[in-house]
Amino acid sequence: MSQTVATSVIDAVSEERCRELLVEFVRIRSVVGEKTTAHSWVTEQLRGLGMAVEQYAIDDLPGPLVLGELGGGNRPGVMFDAHYDTVFAAPDDWSRDPWGGQCENGLLYGRGAVDSKGSDIAMLAAVEAIVRSGVEVDGPIFFMSDSDGERAFRGPALLSDLHVADRVGTIFSAEATSNRRIEIAYPGISTWKITAIGRTAHPTEPERGINAITKMGKLVDAVAAGRLRFREGSSRYFEPRVTTNAIRTLPGGGWTIPARCDAVLSVLSPAGVTLTDVRDDIDAFLRMLEAEDGEVAFDRKLIPMGGGRLWLRPGEADPDHEGVVALQNAVRAVTGEKATIGPFMGGWVDGAELMRDGKPACIVFGPGEFELAHTVDEHISVADVAAAARIYANATLELLS
Repeated sequence: MSQTVATSVIDAVSEERCRELLVEFVRIRSVVGEKTTAHSWVTEQLRGLGMAVEQYAIDDLPGPLVLGELGGGNRPGVMFDAHYDTVFAAPDDWSRDPWGGQCENGLLYGRGAVDSKGSDIAMLAAVEAIVRSGVEVDGPIFFMSDSDGERAFRGPALLSDLHVADRVGTIFSAEATSNRRIEIAYPGISTWKITAIGRTAHPTEPERGINAITKMGKLVDAVAAGRLRFREGSSRYFEPRVTTNAIRTLPGGGWTIPARCDAVLSVLSPAGVTLTDVRDDIDAFLRMLEAEDGEVAFDRKLIPMGGGRLWLRPGEADPDHEGVVALQNAVRAVTGEKATIGPFMGGWVDGAELMRDGKPACIVFGPGEFELAHTVDEHISVADVAAAARIYANATLELLS
């Protein structure tokens, strides 16, 4: 790729165009689980760029996954991963209409402006600039826009049947990183229901029963004390973590010693750890507590994550992967600054579903301040959206030219 070509494509991205697209997009309400026309808008934009576009229905959701494809070539392709769904907004809490797309002093306000319609528009503007320039790329460009990025990430799971990942080398995933952080690692996420099994009795004779709540209290204390230990895995960035998320008794109270009590544990696992590893570590912990107590029995059940998956797998890209290097070079070329490389701290992203052993490399990058995501008066700088578009375009040309 010549410097002249790169400069001409980058210069083709304008703030005005990014503002125009972002206002339109934010004004389309697309709360996860609600009916929306956002997928139709995305489809129209992609087809206008000459992309072949398909829509794939997602179980229990009114909005489909949108997948656009442009061109071919010999090099591993680039995929833009951009979810169009947002979380809910309560208009009475906001100083502006959450779906008004209002611009003030270079900032655009609205639900999803940061998470992640701002990044979506930066990606769309990047592809638009490449297409309008007439530059020939030696590899396909995909644009995946999902309707389930705020809930269960079920959309990308469908793409395994299409073997799309086999044709992709780099995935740019749309989340806010202030145009400075390149985030390449994702923890595995699994949810487990643990049941303490005691023995019911009349509360006037508690010695005849085994209070499951009391026994569960010992488990919660043991988790808090760090006694539930998970294997470390191979991640450069993450250590295993576990959180107690909920407690409930069965059959729901009453004039009796409770015989059953449930707790929900959320487990974050680093790369190199399997779901079987997590299960075995939990089992070893439960057997240890049973032996110490002598009365209680513990049972465990894995709670599926949705979309036919038992967990969200951990994934981690090589920091020396060509996609990471291209993005570093692009940040430096556009902003004059050096990007940092690290883990994604927001949980999980759609593109991570497509990774196997770090390939294709899923890389989170985008405009906006992550701390403003899901907040009241969520907003993003239009100038930063345009800068992100230039960075995406520059990196894509380096990978495919």
